[in-house]
Amino acid sequence: MPIEATVFTENEKLPALVLVHGLGSAGSIWKSLLPQLKKDFTVYTLDLPGHGEADLAHNEALDPKSLARSIVSTMQTKHNVSKMHVAGNSLGGWIALEMGAVAPKNVSSVTALAPAGLWHQVPTSKFPPSLLARILAKISRYFMRIAYQIPALKALGYKKITHLWRELSFESCRDSVIAMATSKGYMPTWRGLLGKKFDSKIDPSVDVSIVFGDYDLTLPENIAQKREVAPEHAQWIVVENCAHVIMWNYPELTVDLIKRTAKIA
Repeated sequence: MPIEATVFTENEKLPALVLVHGLGSAGSIWKSLLPQLKKDFTVYTLDLPGHGEADLAHNEALDPKSLARSIVSTMQTKHNVSKMHVAGNSLGGWIALEMGAVAPKNVSSVTALAPAGLWHQVPTSKFPPSLLARILAKISRYFMRIAYQIPALKALGYKKITHLWRELSFESCRDSVIAMATSKGYMPTWRGLLGKKFDSKIDPSVDVSIVFGDYDLTLPENIAQKREVAPEHAQWIVVENCAHVIMWNYPELTVDLIKRTAKIA
């Protein structure tokens, strides 16, 4: 399965941290966290199949559990990493949880940031909720700087993702627009998760934090935050005045949450 990883580190002997993005995103979404994270980790930002720089192979299983197994295998075979911490956002948070379940001997900790998969009812819609954002991304990528400066257009693209859309930097918007507009794996990956939910068991030896913002409009509490399906030993954290992409709203807090879950002070 084609999965690409970009490495950021100040010392390759530091523990490995694998970062997994969400549907229609790319490894670039973690950019604001890298200066701090690479002080304590050797950081691997992933591009999932058909996202970012990764190719899309035909007839590959793109459900979260299969992606989790492929990431662990890729880290072992391509990067010689057999022990790792993992953090993921949205679909990436679900994949991170599955990594902890399928490879407890390889995964030391999981920080799931607004993870998908904790549904009250599994999704069955043919089209993802973010389809409008994808259409807008395909159009606006040709005049991004102009679109960024028009509040109505910026709100249309980001209001459902974060109520703090006015504060988003041009760089964050540019990276997310390019990732969404060029994602060949967008629909195949959505089809891979349809009808599924996170129902795996994670060994207590794997430290787990599940983090949601209290203003998550993408995966709201009454639809996609079923605590009963979370691992019993997981720490459930709610961040105030925070939306779905937590690292956009609070990058320093996100770094701290990852470090605390990995038990790196």
